[in-house]
This record gives sequence, structure tokens and C-alpha cells, in this order.
Amino acid sequence: MHAGFTLVEVAVVAGILGLLALTMTSAFEGMEQARQQNTAQAHAEAARQALRTFMLRNKRLPCPDNSTYGDRGREANGAGSCPGDLRVGWLPYESLGLQVPVRSQRLRYGVHRGTNADLVAPLHGAVDGPDLEGTGGLARALATAAQAAPSTDQPHYSGAVPALSSDTCASAEPVNPAFVLAAPATDRDVDGAIHPGFDGPNRGFATSSPCVAPPARPATRIYDDVVVAESATTLLGWLSTATR
Repeated sequence: MHAGFTLVEVAVVAGILGLLALTMTSAFEGMEQARQQNTAQAHAEAARQALRTFMLRNKRLPCPDNSTYGDRGREANGAGSCPGDLRVGWLPYESLGLQVPVRSQRLRYGVHRGTNADLVAPLHGAVDGPDLEGTGGLARALATAAQAAPSTDQPHYSGAVPALSSDTCASAEPVNPAFVLAAPATDRDVDGAIHPGFDGPNRGFATSSPCVAPPARPATRIYDDVVVAESATTLLGWLSTATR
């Protein structure tokens, strides 16, 4: 009859318990990452719908909030006076009728502003008559944006499949959406930047770069942002249906 455990048996049990603890910790971390990413996805989808509603009501897309942290919550310089070169900033929550969240959950927002295709300030004009409400001018701007040559000066993401570990924003095969949103989940890459919630290429998008990670980029150990983009073609079709 054994009087107790041998050192080998104790070591084996300790190893098993350590392995179980590590497994449980990893599982909890994975669950928390998934929860944060689901929250970011919900915020991005709510913002997408708010942008569509704003566009339908105002016949334009909003100007970004160009404050450092998005504390203003409104369009830069107020409605109708958006700086011509301002394409990337924070989502103007109050202008969209949304509550401004805490800094770590705020979305970055990019909008297409090309020649004859300025979606923030489209020119009025319709083919078949006066464009009193501005729908014709918006539709024309969306159609022009949809046909424009790809440009890295506009908000864009790479149409090529990126390396999952890429921290840079590739300019190969740029895709220019009508608008794009980047929502931070958790700080997976721990980069210590001014806006640490954003990972990979979105670190630059969180400051001034027009380049954002592709919407289809999957979550990894070092990346879990959510990117939502709306093409000019999709928005034009939606506008035509909504105003029919």
C-alpha cells in the first residue's frame, strides 16, 4: 500500500494541470477576442446603415471628423464646408444621429472624393430635368466613381490576397470603395501607436493614410480589426431602389 505519491507522479500531475490551465487560458482569450470582434462588427454594420440613411436624406455622404481622436463627433467645419482634400477621418457620429462611443471603439471612415465624383459634395445636375433634391447629382457622382480608374490617393484596399502577417498596406490592385469603415477590436499587435486598437495596415489608416486592410482579411493572432466597405456600384443600385 502506497504511503503517498512519488516525485515522478507529482511532476506528471503538475504537468497535466499546467497544460489544462494553459488550454483554458487560451480558450478564454479566444472567446474574448471573438466577443470583441463581434462587437466591432456590430458597430461597423450599424454605421454602414447610418451612412446609407444619411446619404438618402442629404443626397451626399458625410465629411469625416478630422479631430485627433474623434472627440468632435461631427463633420469637419460643419455640413457643406468640408475641406476638399479630406478623405479620411473619424466617423462623424453626431452628424449621423449616433452616440459617440469611447475612444477605443471609434470607427475610422474614408470616403471617395474624386474629380466629378465628390461623394461629400456632389454637383447638382440631372439628365432629364431639374435636380431640385440633388438625387441626380449624387447618382451621377456615384456612377462616375464606379467607372474611375483605381487610385491610391483615394481610400483604398488591395484587391490582391495579402499575406496574413503583413503590417504594410500594399498598393497592388487598389480597390476604391465609395466609403470604408475600420473598426478596432483588440490590440493584437501591441504596437503602442497613438490609436493602439488598430492592427496591421489600419494603424496608418487611423492617422492619415488612405489605405486600409481588405474587408476579407481574416482574424489572426496579430490582427482582428473589422473592415466594412461599400462600392459605388452597390450604393448606386441601392439609391435607385430607395428613390424609385
